[in-house]
Amino acid sequence: MIAFKNILENKVVVTTFLMVVATALCVQNLVFYLRPNISLFVFLAITPFIFRLNQNQKSNRFAWVSLVFAVLYFFMKMQLLFFLSFSTFILFLIESHRGKINSLPIFIILLISPYSSFIFDVFGFPARLLITDAASYLLSFILTDVSNNGNNIIINNQVFSVDPECMGLKMVGYGYATTLLFIHFFEKKFNRKIKLYKVLSILTISTFFIILVNLFRIVIIVILQSAPETILHELIGLICFAFYFIFPLYFICKWLIKRDKNTYSVSTKIKCANKKLTIIFTVGIITVLGFFNFNRDNYRNIEIDNKSDKIELAGFNKSITENNVVKFKNDAALIYIKPSCAFFGPDHSPTICWRGSGYEFINIKTEQHQNFNIYTAELKKDDEILQTAWWFDNGTDKTISQLDWRWKSATGHEPYRLINITATTQQELKTQVERLINKNLF
Repeated sequence: MIAFKNILENKVVVTTFLMVVATALCVQNLVFYLRPNISLFVFLAITPFIFRLNQNQKSNRFAWVSLVFAVLYFFMKMQLLFFLSFSTFILFLIESHRGKINSLPIFIILLISPYSSFIFDVFGFPARLLITDAASYLLSFILTDVSNNGNNIIINNQVFSVDPECMGLKMVGYGYATTLLFIHFFEKKFNRKIKLYKVLSILTISTFFIILVNLFRIVIIVILQSAPETILHELIGLICFAFYFIFPLYFICKWLIKRDKNTYSVSTKIKCANKKLTIIFTVGIITVLGFFNFNRDNYRNIEIDNKSDKIELAGFNKSITENNVVKFKNDAALIYIKPSCAFFGPDHSPTICWRGSGYEFINIKTEQHQNFNIYTAELKKDDEILQTAWWFDNGTDKTISQLDWRWKSATGHEPYRLINITATTQQELKTQVERLINKNLF
């Protein structure tokens, strides 16, 4: 009995046990949402190294945050909100039993969220085209007969494709992980306590250097004509990461944190969290999260789009998927009209969906049709090559700008749907694009 009582009084054991229970009750939803990738493992690996605990100060503050996210999830049905509710509940368990934590673990939560990966995938796509333009411009000062078409750089009729791998998007995860480690290192070295907005500012600066790394990496790879999956190709990436990211960011972090006047001091005054509230919060939040987890299918953000459902296209067989995507198919083309979504939500991007089916995007570019810009690309899988095009459409307006359609959706315009046309030939793709882009579908 005494041994059992000692176990209950061991805060590490109790906290670990409650975290395991919470994870077990939420695992179905977490597995659905958290997809394993290198960035996830990198951030999880550095997490133990960036924690700072003030064991004299315990708090229930994150319980309120977790409850707010849970309530928002009930109404908005965004998986991100469930994940944030679960994650902040874990922080609440740590703070209520072990002590108040620093701000860096909050950024770990945000960065391991697939929503951050979604943002990099969606906004990284037009960024890749802009970086290709910039790389082509820089190369024109060094080489002759340089031009670019979409994500292709053309030098003396030789084509260099700037693919996602060549963009070094994995460096995004490595870059932010390195930034957090730098911040934690200099916080401890100079005894500083960096506020949230300053951490965010440093991460913003690191984003600039990540872009710089990718830009010069592409330029050097093209100059040296380094083929993918070679030692030279990888070595160029590592050298650029060290020279254009690690070195400058190290000194910037050191300078910014050293001059910060907010020192870190451990209070000698002991402040405990309200035990009754801690128990109520623990039982309540675990119950709510467990309920959401086992009723996950009732909280998926899938809306019926009546306007899309009513569309008919002659010569195509029509069907509606379980995700309310309207599908038109014949022997020569496949058309998806994906349902509208909120301005803050995911947009069913073809760059994600087709890659999930094993296809690789090549020869990506923008084209103008009837005064509207659209994306076009080739889809490659083994020996199969398909032609694809997509844009966002609200009936009267067609756009490929993420900021444009999200802003207009947020300010009361007709919701935008994503139109994705895939065909076996370029001529068939052009025919279907001209057919739909002239229509007021909604």
